[in-house]
Amino acid sequence: MNDSTALDKDNSAWVTLAVPAPPEELAEFLKSVERLFRLNPYLDIKLWDERAGNRFHLNALNEMNGIHYDLDIVLDTKEGMRSFLRYSQGLKAALEVSIEAGSGPNNAKLTLREYYHKTESALDEQQLKEVDHGLVPWGNGIRAYVQGMRRWGWFWPYRWYREKFWLGMRPTHRRIARMLVWVTLLEFVVFLFIFVIYWLELTR
Repeated sequence: MNDSTALDKDNSAWVTLAVPAPPEELAEFLKSVERLFRLNPYLDIKLWDERAGNRFHLNALNEMNGIHYDLDIVLDTKEGMRSFLRYSQGLKAALEVSIEAGSGPNNAKLTLREYYHKTESALDEQQLKEVDHGLVPWGNGIRAYVQGMRRWGWFWPYRWYREKFWLGMRPTHRRIARMLVWVTLLEFVVFLFIFVIYWLELTR
């Protein structure tokens, strides 16, 4: 697929959302194809291998539909802040990532569009499972990551944690870690509440 215009928009699914970052900054965040896919909160990546010729090998499980991927991804074309990534097999043909200016200088509009191969007949049960409904969580995952890095990226421990540790975690482990953080914070708040009550009783 060397001609991105051959893709049929009528045979695609997409999500468009606002991201609070300048378009150029968002494009820099998403320059890494590996980072782009690791920001999908339902894609459990077992193996990511970068190869020559803008080619990447992906071995992963989509936790949302149970589909296992073992395929190549090729950065087919890149036009400004729009890129096309071709899948080597499966019902999905390609992923288009496009970034445009948003409502202000520090806002961008991100669109993730997945194209599907045309089929001669109605989709069977297995093919229907391949129609991914995870584009919205994927877009939200990108937005949350960018927001966090813009707000706390200056603090090197946070940047190290997010880029070197968090991105490499399995999605289930991220959710468990997030739950543990919230439980710990709740326990700390409860401790402070009890401590304040105890201190007030002592000072009566």
